[in-house]
Amino acid sequence: MELQLRGITKSFGPKKVLHDVSFAAYTGCCVGVLGRNGAGKSTLFNLLTNVLLPSSGELLLDGVPLGETFPVAVKRRMGSLINQGYLVEELTPIEYLQFVARIYELPDAHTRIESLLAHLLEDYDTVRTKRLSSFSTGMKQKVAVASCLLHRPELLILDEPFNGLDVFSVDRMLALLNSYRPQAITFVSSHNLTHIEKVATHLLILDESEVKYWGTMEDFLQGQQAYLNDALFQLLQPTTASTQDLTWLTNQS
Repeated sequence: MELQLRGITKSFGPKKVLHDVSFAAYTGCCVGVLGRNGAGKSTLFNLLTNVLLPSSGELLLDGVPLGETFPVAVKRRMGSLINQGYLVEELTPIEYLQFVARIYELPDAHTRIESLLAHLLEDYDTVRTKRLSSFSTGMKQKVAVASCLLHRPELLILDEPFNGLDVFSVDRMLALLNSYRPQAITFVSSHNLTHIEKVATHLLILDESEVKYWGTMEDFLQGQQAYLNDALFQLLQPTTASTQDLTWLTNQS
């Protein structure tokens, strides 16, 4: 699979959120999408999943323009978690994934469902028959990610998939995403750069509505044993220093 963005621009009224975004990603790429709050990451993900339409530019899949409404066949090749997953909380995790399996017309998904949930939910035997409404935020997040992977998508888009996860759950999630990476194009955002370092092959860095960097993780770090955090700060230095007087907050007298 090849996904291309050509000159993608998105505006909301007079506010330009993304400007002239262009790049191409291929199967096996895991793209870490980074940027300040409000840099356009979620807008980009919504464009990739056809939730929003670009103001100009086009998206192409395997060289074919996707147009204003993605074909159903294309949507079936995608899995996405955006703006946090919305689950049917009256269902158990098994029932919910069975519901998702019917949507994607997977006739016998029992083995897939059991293996995914057992991998991601440490206490699966205990919680398998409980309603999702009783789950913690992190447990719901794991079920949401499982629902994205159930149909083995070729394009996987995960917006903050590690939210609410403890360190052990994050480790399992990273291992799962790394094992899945060779068969899909994956987009992942996270405010924890350590997670991005462990899973991304490429970086897309957005700032002030534009692409500040697109390329491999290795090239961004320039072959040095540098931390992604340090390299990102060097690229995106604050344009203005804070001039606010906060002495009232720190003064102990």
